[in-house]
Amino acid sequence: MAANIIWIMRRPLSIAFAALLLVSSLHAEMASWYTATEPGYFTESGTLFNDSQKGAASDTLAMGTVVELSNPATGVSTVTTIIDTLPELPKGRTLAITLAAADELSMLDTGIADLKVSVIREGTISRPASDNTGWYMFDLGTYHDTDDAALKYTRLMENGLRPYIEVEDGSVHLYVRHVVAYRLDEAEDLIALSGIDPTEPIPEPNPYS
Repeated sequence: MAANIIWIMRRPLSIAFAALLLVSSLHAEMASWYTATEPGYFTESGTLFNDSQKGAASDTLAMGTVVELSNPATGVSTVTTIIDTLPELPKGRTLAITLAAADELSMLDTGIADLKVSVIREGTISRPASDNTGWYMFDLGTYHDTDDAALKYTRLMENGLRPYIEVEDGSVHLYVRHVVAYRLDEAEDLIALSGIDPTEPIPEPNPYS
């Protein structure tokens, strides 16, 4: 278990943190890992927290920001995405990573490490706005050929998307739903890969609220 454990009362998290370190133009942070203490914790981006998936939490970087984290002590690095915010953090403490990311950076035993942080792509959202949950759906149209609809549904599933169907007078209406904002570009590419022209994403309610 890492040192400097902080118990956050407003979220079911057990977190080890360390202070932000800025050296001239070099963006470096002393990072530590965090984990949910009970199942069912949803990150600020709306995704279910998963220790086995790489991710990071920050109160300074927007959700969806893709960063490369490098551990000079071990010479290893990893690329991950900001999926969570931690507004309860004390001043100066800004970064925590999942166990999967910590494992790749060889810092599970130490719990904390000075990491170099390089922003690869800026995030598109900092927080879901009050009138926008940060979740979207794609209306992929109505299919009169049910076999064709079934094939496209299967391809969407195989590409890791969440397709839904509605039966309407013998035809099938196909949707892709529950796409978080920072994965919109990826979802559009996967829809096209499934043989369907992606449509304009439509905001929808948070499926986990």
